[in-house]
Amino acid sequence: MDYLIIGSGVIGSFLAHQLAPYGSVGVIEKEADVAQVQTTHNSALVHSPVLISPEKGTLKSALALEGNLFYQTYAESLGVPVLKNGALLIAKTAQEMEEALKIAEEAKARGMDAFEILSGAAMKMLEPNLSDDIVGGLRLPTAMTADTYQLCQVLKKSAEGHGAEFHFNEKVRAITWVNDIFEVVTQEDTYYAKHVINAAGTYAEKVAAMIEKNVPYQMRPNRGEYLVLGKEATKLVKHTLFPVPSKISKGILVIPQPDGTIRLGPTSHFQTSLDDDTVLEDGLQEVKEGVNQLVKNIPYHHVIKTYVGIRSSTTYKDFYIKRSTEFTNFIHVAGIDSPGVTAAPGIARYVAEEVLGLKHR
Repeated sequence: MDYLIIGSGVIGSFLAHQLAPYGSVGVIEKEADVAQVQTTHNSALVHSPVLISPEKGTLKSALALEGNLFYQTYAESLGVPVLKNGALLIAKTAQEMEEALKIAEEAKARGMDAFEILSGAAMKMLEPNLSDDIVGGLRLPTAMTADTYQLCQVLKKSAEGHGAEFHFNEKVRAITWVNDIFEVVTQEDTYYAKHVINAAGTYAEKVAAMIEKNVPYQMRPNRGEYLVLGKEATKLVKHTLFPVPSKISKGILVIPQPDGTIRLGPTSHFQTSLDDDTVLEDGLQEVKEGVNQLVKNIPYHHVIKTYVGIRSSTTYKDFYIKRSTEFTNFIHVAGIDSPGVTAAPGIARYVAEEVLGLKHR
């Protein structure tokens, strides 16, 4: 085949959708379905590009802007449930308000005007359940949330319509380069491909090490606990709520979803395990303490679920989207942590056009 994609999260699914019109595509996934790991265990946020500055990574910033425009324009027409509710960046002190204004100024310098500076009173008019000590902040109207599982199902169906084949419950065991083609072995089968695209999330380094002697990044898995409020709590807030971010984390958020539930979280702690998603009580308490700084009257008795998402962060500051220096047709798509869901359409386009050199269709 022409392109073999390892991983069918939101990145692998968008890649399959993007590449299927150009040639034969196969997707290998170790889980039983698309979007079973990081893609459905995060915030499901489509970020406002105002908050994704080049300081976070030049690719992250550019592709988040591209992706946000995609969701604004195409998501609903594709049949993907989205909630176009916007977001509020909340400042609780004068210093935090200065930081919020700095974010707005930097966004304006990048040519963005999709924000509104609000006083604390104006924010309380929009969201009566905000904490009483809110000083002010920014309204970010282009932020939204998306049903990431349904998104990947739509992308899978689109790719299959162009002949792509998805292979589930298959974990990659070995990759070799034989007679100018990749031989990829799973526990079930052997696949041959001209190009291999590594979109394996937290396992990206392990997959890369099957073919490369020197993998150019190391995984730094970043765990985050979440609580989910059921639909009975849907009137708590309308907007996604952000605290003013620190240099370490964007903080604990309140995130309404298209299905009427509300996600609270995440924490942010590095761990050595690639897949330990045990929910820790200390993490849940940290989420509650963070949410309590933003909102009052939180109906924790309506919590219907808790979970951990593991972000596929690496030692590389930005998204790592490059050809291998050892095997030219092995493509790294690694370190896709936040804003991965937002940037995913742009990432797929970037791989096709900028990395593989395919002409726009």
